[in-house]
Amino acid sequence: AIGGAVGAGAGVLIGHKMDKQKAELEKIEGAKVETVTDANNLKGIKVTFDNGILFATGKSELNTTSRNALLKFAESLKNTPETDITIYGHTDNTGTREFNVKLSLQRAVAVAGFLNTNGIEMKRMTTEGKAWDMPVADNSTIEGRAMNRRVEIYITANETMIKEAEQGSIK
Repeated sequence: AIGGAVGAGAGVLIGHKMDKQKAELEKIEGAKVETVTDANNLKGIKVTFDNGILFATGKSELNTTSRNALLKFAESLKNTPETDITIYGHTDNTGTREFNVKLSLQRAVAVAGFLNTNGIEMKRMTTEGKAWDMPVADNSTIEGRAMNRRVEIYITANETMIKEAEQGSIK
């Protein structure tokens, strides 16, 4: 949590800012955008893609569809520099745990690297590999494993946005 509790009024202002970003992100084809609550108990955004920014088994390369979606995503992120981005890589249960821990991080790093190449500062991004610990589908089926090879992206208010909200100067 950043610097303790945030006042209710500031929380409302941050919520409005996140709602605007959410509406913008929802225009990206294939983007699934959800409202979440972050570690500061503030409104945040979770973004996944219908194509899941899905990966081939054992791979961390972004396909063309993923790159196109992420390009639009980067454009939206440029409009809100007062947000932080956390990128979680996930795998299916094919291979060893050690391999999947490394691969899931490589997937998150691949997304961060692509976003950085397209104008998003690395200091805004955190990457983490979750291996196969958080499946969204059944790993015993081909379709389920494909859905589990994904990246999830969380957008949260950074210290700048929180300070602006507390001062009532958020735009």
